[in-house]
Amino acid sequence: MADAPDPHALVSAARDLVRADNPKLAGLWPRAAALLARQGLELAMARLWQGIAPGLEWTSIRCQLLCVGQMLNDRELGGRVSATWNTLSEACHERAYSLPPTAAELRGALETVWEFADAAERLLSTRRGAPLALPYAEC
Repeated sequence: MADAPDPHALVSAARDLVRADNPKLAGLWPRAAALLARQGLELAMARLWQGIAPGLEWTSIRCQLLCVGQMLNDRELGGRVSATWNTLSEACHERAYSLPPTAAELRGALETVWEFADAAERLLSTRRGAPLALPYAEC
C-alpha cells in the first residue's frame, strides 16, 4: 500500500509543473498545479485539526479558514492561507472567460501553502497529546 500523501510532496509536485517546459502540458499545468496546491493546503489543515482540534476538520472550509490564524497564533499567516485557498479554489474551477493563474501567482500560492504546512507541523510536534488551549468559540 502506498504511503499517505504529504502536503509538502503535493506542493513539490505542483512546483515541478510550474517549472516544466513541456509543450504537451501547455494550458493544462496552471490548473493542475493549483489543484495539487489546494490539496496540499487542505491536507495540512486536516492534519492540524486532527492533531489539536479533532472534529474541526468536519466543519465547513470557511470555518476552518477562520480558525487557522488563531490556532497557529499567527493571524497574518492565517489571512494569507485563507486568501490562497480562495485563489486556488477559483483556479481549480474553469469558467468560460476566466484565465488560469500565472506562474508568478502560483509560485506565491505555493510558498504560502509550504509555509502553512511547516507551521502546522511545528505546532503538532510541540502539542502532541496536549489539550487544546483555546476554546472553539474563540476561532
